[in-house]
Amino acid sequence: MLACILALSLAFTFTSCSNGSSSDSDDEKPTYTVTFNPNGGTGTMNPQIFTYGEPQKLSPNKFKMDSKDFLGWAKTSGGNIAYDDNSEYTIGAADVTLYAVWGKLVNADNAATVIAGLEGGTWENPNVYTIKITDKTLTAEQLKEIGTALYTKSRENKWYGFLSLDLSATELTEIPEKAFLQSHLSGLILPDSLEAIGIGAFQNNDFEEIVIPDNVKTIADGGFWGCSSLTTITLPASLSSIGASAFKICVSLKTVNYKGTKAQWETLKANISTTGNDELTGAKIICTDGVINGE
Repeated sequence: MLACILALSLAFTFTSCSNGSSSDSDDEKPTYTVTFNPNGGTGTMNPQIFTYGEPQKLSPNKFKMDSKDFLGWAKTSGGNIAYDDNSEYTIGAADVTLYAVWGKLVNADNAATVIAGLEGGTWENPNVYTIKITDKTLTAEQLKEIGTALYTKSRENKWYGFLSLDLSATELTEIPEKAFLQSHLSGLILPDSLEAIGIGAFQNNDFEEIVIPDNVKTIADGGFWGCSSLTTITLPASLSSIGASAFKICVSLKTVNYKGTKAQWETLKANISTTGNDELTGAKIICTDGVINGE
């Protein structure tokens, strides 16, 4: 009988644990599915299976859209680019849907021309563009030309649309004074290399949320003056000063995600101009160790 039991054990090649479970099945990691949404584009892509916690490259994009370039994947249909095409991805403990982001890939030399030629939609169905700058190096004058082109397009007669700007591929260290004054951007992605935001750099724009990169040290006077749609901003612990009226008339600002501690916020607050920044300092400040101005 013992020989029979040993033979059966070898034949089925599993180890019986003291609690009755199988170690083979217990050691297997769960899998989850990434579904790709064309987000207005055409074509098909098969869902992709990922093993929990293990990095894997996303399937290359196969969707297309007339007159627009594929820029990457977002976590929501209207979100900013979170992942580039075929980039590495690690899934959490749930199925995920990624949404294609459509717009225009431009360089410093052709950006203004491309923006000027963007096709408008209708009042009921406005066209949505993300303008992604591919150059690593841009001059202050080139940035201002892009800002002027965005401003002009947003005011073009019978042009209906929303324009976002993605500067993540650049190596900018500063956004110069009034570079994007009244450009009416509905979205903005800044580069990780950024260290300073100049006077009135993004005055009177329309984005609702913005993340200030971790290397930024200063936001100058009027940096985001009049961004009345801004509801949420993420500020880095690297910030050392915020100038006068940097967030004046940001009347919708409710939440500040601060990447430092409450003590660090109090140190920074001493270097936030008391002129015209009540909307910022009076918002809910979520620090790494607690909340200021709210539960």
